Amino acid sequence: MPVVEINDLAKIGQINDIAAHMLPPEAWTFAENIRYERGAPAVLDGWQWVFYTPLAPPHFALPFKGVSQTWWLYTSTDRAFVFDGNVHAEITRASGPYSPTLTENWNGVVFGGTPILNNGQDPPQMWTGVPTLTLKLQNLTAWPTTMSAKILRNFNSYLVAFNIKDTTFTPNLLPHLVQWSNPAGPGTLPTSWEYGNPAVEGGRKDLPDVNSGEILEAMQLGNTMFIYKERSVWKMSYIGGQYIFQFDPFLTDTGILAPRCVCMDLTGTKHVVVTQDDIIIHNGNTTQSILTDRQRITLFATLNKDEAHTSFLFLNKAKDEIWFCFPEAGRLQPTRALIWNAKNGVGAISYAPGITFRNAALGDVQGVDPEAWSDGTDLWEEDTGPWSQVFRQKIVLCAPDFTKFYQLDLGTTRDGVPFAPILIREDLGVVGMKRSGELINDFKQMKMVDSVWPKLSGAPIKLRVGFRQLVGGTLTWQDYTTFDPATDLWVNTIVNENLPGCGKAVSIEFSATTAAPWRLDGYSMNVEVIGPY
Repeated sequence: MPVVEINDLAKIGQINDIAAHMLPPEAWTFAENIRYERGAPAVLDGWQWVFYTPLAPPHFALPFKGVSQTWWLYTSTDRAFVFDGNVHAEITRASGPYSPTLTENWNGVVFGGTPILNNGQDPPQMWTGVPTLTLKLQNLTAWPTTMSAKILRNFNSYLVAFNIKDTTFTPNLLPHLVQWSNPAGPGTLPTSWEYGNPAVEGGRKDLPDVNSGEILEAMQLGNTMFIYKERSVWKMSYIGGQYIFQFDPFLTDTGILAPRCVCMDLTGTKHVVVTQDDIIIHNGNTTQSILTDRQRITLFATLNKDEAHTSFLFLNKAKDEIWFCFPEAGRLQPTRALIWNAKNGVGAISYAPGITFRNAALGDVQGVDPEAWSDGTDLWEEDTGPWSQVFRQKIVLCAPDFTKFYQLDLGTTRDGVPFAPILIREDLGVVGMKRSGELINDFKQMKMVDSVWPKLSGAPIKLRVGFRQLVGGTLTWQDYTTFDPATDLWVNTIVNENLPGCGKAVSIEFSATTAAPWRLDGYSMNVEVIGPY
């Protein structure tokens, strides 16, 4: 009875665009609440409540590192607040609430040491002066009183506004317009937004491809600002002289799905972008999809396209991941996340259901790591975290439905709600191994798997095997059995003699009812070839 060994379980990830029996043995056909970490699938961490109770439901957050501490500015839909690490305070402008009604209306930057919040309807709001809990937001210095902008970004020493409303024009909506300020000196704000005045360097540019939809997002990459429309992407580059900036088309038939659907990659040299029908990565010259064909079809069939504007993308660099959070069919806000391990390459995808947050920001979170010394599972040489986690950068999540902030990758529940990890590989045809270690597949042979040796560390799991006689035929699972790495070396998988114990294709599942941490580095199966039935 040959023993078949399958390793490198994070090499490929979940693949759904190829029939399961055609996949390499290392691939998965289903991976939920799992991440690929240091070469192996492992259970996702949870998220937990931080920052005490905010004064209003938080929709957007902008961290600002002061001289001796980090301040977190945040907004509800119509008011603004700050958290100093201990106390929340309202910092809404003196004239009262703001106009927006949607999470995605809010964006912001820290420019020259000054945090600036923007919502597309009111003048941008600056938090300038010595930071205190009583300091209120004010209209941005020199900002035109007739203008608002959906997006505000810093670009070297300039502030740049995109997708503008200007009441001095008829019509006053200018969705293709880019306007930049006069350059600001170090530690200061722009003194002018004039354009057409040779005494200053402010200017305007209307992107001509009006059929490509409005400007939805902008993000700098190297020395270039990339401007994302619904069906095109432009480059904005500094050239100086009379024109200051040069604008060139980059992609003429591909755009961005929604605001907040672009982020940096792990290296900071590429953008990851959710388009209208794909997720791509580009370096400003070439593009590549990160999804296989079936993954692409599956994702966009699941996405509620009518509410795609609520989707958002963020980098979780500590875990080598990109998270795309989106609303599923019939839902108004993000409920599911596609997680791509960028180190493992194209197709290394898993999913996390149960998303309860609407925005994410990276910043310093003061506190101490709650993990007990005796509970740590990382090897000494692999553990990159400091003993104390004071002022360590973390992903902070905005959850307005619960009036809470969460910290990502903290704990084993989602704010106290358990979740269940699961890994499934269907339709393995392995019957043995060559001397080289290459696996031998034979779907003509009936085979039985009566025992499995998981290379598992961490908490106990449930395990079962299943069998299929024909491609596309019924998959019949054996009953679950439990494997505890603290006490077990292997597990007997044929636990119910009333269920089929053999088939031409073998499936295997590793799962748990809670998210107690475990990691699967590989597994071996005892395969008995019965014959060609």
